[in-house]
Amino acid sequence: MNHAIGIFLIIVVAPLVGLVGNVMADKVHEGVGRTVSIGGVLAVLGVAAWFIIRSF
Repeated sequence: MNHAIGIFLIIVVAPLVGLVGNVMADKVHEGVGRTVSIGGVLAVLGVAAWFIIRSF
């Protein structure tokens, strides 16, 4: 079950976080948006990797 959560995070949540960061870069402030985009995606991928590795 944990691997399914990890795959969901990679397929759905990571792109959404990246999209939110890009929208923030356009609307709010470029530096903040890029930080949210890159940092958020890396954080989501880290959590997803943890779920996938934990399932073995």
